[in-house]
Amino acid sequence: MNEQSPKPIPARVKKNTTFSSFVWIVPLLALLTGSWLLIQNIRKTGPEITLLMDSADGIEVNTTVIKVLSVDVGRVTRIRLRDDRKGVEITARLNLDAKDMMREDTQFWVVKPRIDQSGISGLNTLVSGSYIAFTPGSSEKSESVFKVSDIPPITAIGQNGLRLHLIGDNSKMLSVGSPILYEGFNVGQIETAKFDPDTQTVNYTIFVYSPNDKLINAGSQFWLESGVNIQTTGSGIKIDSAPIYTLLSGAIAFRTPKGQNKPASNEDTFELYNNLAQIENLPDERAIYYVAFFKNSVRGLSAGSPVEYKGINIGSVTDVPYFAHNDSTRLFQNGWIPVRLRIDPSRIETNAEPQSKAHWQNQLQQALNKGLNATLSSNNLILGSKMIELTDAPADTKLKPFADYNGNIVIATQGGGGLDDLQAQIGKLLDKFNKLPLENTVGELNASLKELKATLNSANKLISKPQTQQIPAELNKTLNELRQTLQGVSPQSPVYQDVQNTLRSLDKTMREAQPVLNTLKEKPNSLIFNQNAKDPIPKGSR
Repeated sequence: MNEQSPKPIPARVKKNTTFSSFVWIVPLLALLTGSWLLIQNIRKTGPEITLLMDSADGIEVNTTVIKVLSVDVGRVTRIRLRDDRKGVEITARLNLDAKDMMREDTQFWVVKPRIDQSGISGLNTLVSGSYIAFTPGSSEKSESVFKVSDIPPITAIGQNGLRLHLIGDNSKMLSVGSPILYEGFNVGQIETAKFDPDTQTVNYTIFVYSPNDKLINAGSQFWLESGVNIQTTGSGIKIDSAPIYTLLSGAIAFRTPKGQNKPASNEDTFELYNNLAQIENLPDERAIYYVAFFKNSVRGLSAGSPVEYKGINIGSVTDVPYFAHNDSTRLFQNGWIPVRLRIDPSRIETNAEPQSKAHWQNQLQQALNKGLNATLSSNNLILGSKMIELTDAPADTKLKPFADYNGNIVIATQGGGGLDDLQAQIGKLLDKFNKLPLENTVGELNASLKELKATLNSANKLISKPQTQQIPAELNKTLNELRQTLQGVSPQSPVYQDVQNTLRSLDKTMREAQPVLNTLKEKPNSLIFNQNAKDPIPKGSR
């Protein structure tokens, strides 16, 4: 049986134009919306920057923010180790408004709690956590990779002032942020401080704020200002203290001598001295050098010790000792020590017009020809420091082994005066005292004391005898008898009257016999011959 297949019925398709257009509009709107949002996001999203740091201490992804003027402008999105293993690389996304701030000279640093010579800062990060701050740059060239400093920049980019470089052979190095002082006032700060191992010098970059930069010119002098500066001179001890806030960190001070009119330029380089005394001992172009030889000890004499003439400081010692080439090998043979000293005419010219170097050389040579010589003198008895004194007083012996030594005129010297002479005299006196036969003298003195002691014992025994004790009573008795005897011959007693009458008669007899005695004195034969007759004349025999 054949079955008939059903006849296919054709499907009827009804087209709906409105529905099909609506389905495609939704994806299209989504695409348009997404594109608009993407464009808006791109327009609002700033650049992505890379920050290089030594350590990521306190930095967290999606937590640590980037700030400028305390306004959030970005956030850290990634932290990874650098390829060279010398630090970390941080990726941060900034807002659009910070795009124009990313310049070649933009400075970044980490803000966290910090205590330094400038004070206490970053305490607000104890709660909020550390963040990265930056100072917008002003360069025309943009940049996306920056190195982050651990400390805030000392001076902001574009700040008015003067930036200088200092180089010094110093024994200490100050830290970044230490102040720059002028007459005790803070006028700037140290930006960088580095030690160069090749030249063994310390290199500083300092910034002096405007308008204080007007205080600096081409002749300005810079030195390290320690916390407490103690100077010992012949007048005593002088203590000069820096401001309190520099006692721990130290500072750099400067002064500008008068007479310099050329202003300093940005990025100029100056020499940095260890202290102000080193600057004051700098020679000028008219400095005159001499050499003096001393046979006595130079202990207490050092470079910078004063050179005085009649109490006026006219120079300073430059080298102690000052041996020429290989001359120190004959130290024990010669027995003298050369000292180089400098005479500064500017110290002599008080209320006077400056004279030429030749003028002062001539004046000093005339003084040397007249006998000007040098001697070591005590500068401070307590500290034992010494100085060189120029004197025109005559000396018995002078030391001047050369007329010229190592290119310098030699000044004759004499033995140390003052305390040195006193010590020498005391030494000689003690030597004489030691040579005295004190042991024999003390022995003889002890023997004499023993004899005296024996004599005193004998005297005590004699006095203790009854006969000796009766002597005062017998002596009083004798005195009483003598007193009675004297009363018997007093002017009122009869005996005294008889004696007076006898003396008067004797006196009368002597007056009467006086002529006879005179005659006998002149003519002893008057008792035999008649004194009125003529002397007989002997006749000769017939």
